[in-house]
Formats: sequence, structure tokens, C-alpha cells
Amino acid sequence: MSESPLYALLNQINAAAKGGLHLLAIGMAVALPDVCVSLISDDGRSDGERYKKWCEDNLKGDGFSYVTPDDLYSMRCGVLHNGRFGDLKHSVKRVVFVPPNLAQIQFTNCKADDVYLYSVVTFCENITKAAYQWYESNRHEATVTANSTRLMQYRNDFDLVGGVWVIA
Repeated sequence: MSESPLYALLNQINAAAKGGLHLLAIGMAVALPDVCVSLISDDGRSDGERYKKWCEDNLKGDGFSYVTPDDLYSMRCGVLHNGRFGDLKHSVKRVVFVPPNLAQIQFTNCKADDVYLYSVVTFCENITKAAYQWYESNRHEATVTANSTRLMQYRNDFDLVGGVWVIA
């Protein structure tokens, strides 16, 4: 069985987080629930309710216990549409991501007063791990198989530029 095009996205999110492209990594990480929902949906789309349900079902436990699916959806909307962390009014009021630093201080799912703290690399690793586990549990669903072909991915079979690798 061939590797899913989703894996390239998950790997690139983590590579970006570790490689100093923190803003890009966070943006794609908070979009992952939409990607997964789009894969399993009959219409190949996501929406706010489906996004939150995916978060509720897949981002449980120690890695995301201080934020609600509403918080995560607000972060996603804010990051992707406005370049900020949204208008948080649920369980936290602010989100602070900590890039890797020389002191090697790691924050994993921390809350101080109304601030949610998370190390960028760990956040991305935890959310991509959840997406990977979700995919492995659902990869044989007919909608996932069909919709996976539509994921952006590297291809060398694009008619207009035959034989040249493209992202399509």
C-alpha cells in the first residue's frame, strides 16, 4: 500500500517547527483537524462543528486538557484568517507558544492564570501524532480513500508538465 499524502504534510509541519518556521508550523497544525474532517466527510469538506467534534474525539488527555475544542477552533480561525490566535473566551484568554531555546525549557499543555503555554515543537508533535493515529484508524474508510487523492501532494503525473514533480 502506498504512503498517504497526509504523511508528507505531518512530516513537514514537524520539520518546520524544529527548523525555525514556527508561525507556519502552528498555522498548519491548527488546520489539521480540518484536513482530517475533510478526508472522512462525504462532501470532502469541514466546518466549525465538525472541526470541534474531531478535536473532542482526538485531542484528549494530557496534551490538550486546558483548551476546549472551541478554543482550538478560535485559534484555527484566528491564525488562518487574521494571523493571530483568535478571540479566546472559553477556557483561556491567551495562547503563548514558546520556540525552542538554549535553556531547553519545555512547556507541554501548561496553564498559568488565563494563559495557555505550549512549546511550539511539542504542540506540533502532539497534534500531528493525533492526526496520524486518526488516519491509521480510518485509512480504509471509502471516503478517506477517495478524498486522499485530492490532498495537495507531490506528483509527477500532471499532464501540463509531464514528468516534472509538482505540488497539486
